[in-house]
Amino acid sequence: MRGGFVGRGLVMAVLLLAGCQTPDSRLYTLSVLPPDGPVGAAAGGALALGALELPPLVDRPQIVRRIDSNRVETLEFDRWAEPLADGLRATLAADLAARLPGRSVLPVAGSAPAAGTAVLSVSVLRFEATADGRVVLDAQWGAANGPRRRDSVEIRAANGEPAALVAAMSRAVAALADRMAAAGRF
Repeated sequence: MRGGFVGRGLVMAVLLLAGCQTPDSRLYTLSVLPPDGPVGAAAGGALALGALELPPLVDRPQIVRRIDSNRVETLEFDRWAEPLADGLRATLAADLAARLPGRSVLPVAGSAPAAGTAVLSVSVLRFEATADGRVVLDAQWGAANGPRRRDSVEIRAANGEPAALVAAMSRAVAALADRMAAAGRF
């Protein structure tokens, strides 16, 4: 009788632990998108992304969604597959390369870029998604030690679900790359 009690207790403990399991995380990445219109004329030379700063609010493994003006939520099971700064850097570099034919775009400037390499720095002031499906990307950018420009992009997602928000975030990065390529200040 005692063995049956221990066996049932063990089975109950296993079932209880199985019921407490958390769902698997869903991992997301930003995607590279084609230009929104015609690309500029072929230009030579290299362009390297130097400093790329993100606000601490979104620089975390979880996707962050704004609920209202004073509250945000981290989507615990909806995460970036890589650090957001790394994914943003790679996506922006690839988006720029697609918009600047004949120009080599390097995702990382390194400590000493080759002579003649323009270095672009980007400070992301806001990169937010909201529960109602709005994405805002607000950034200052420019050639290192040169004048800076500020651009703000707002994209509407199909809904406030993580997959739709990440797709809209990718579109926002592409729109910023469109504006950078059109300005050509680097």
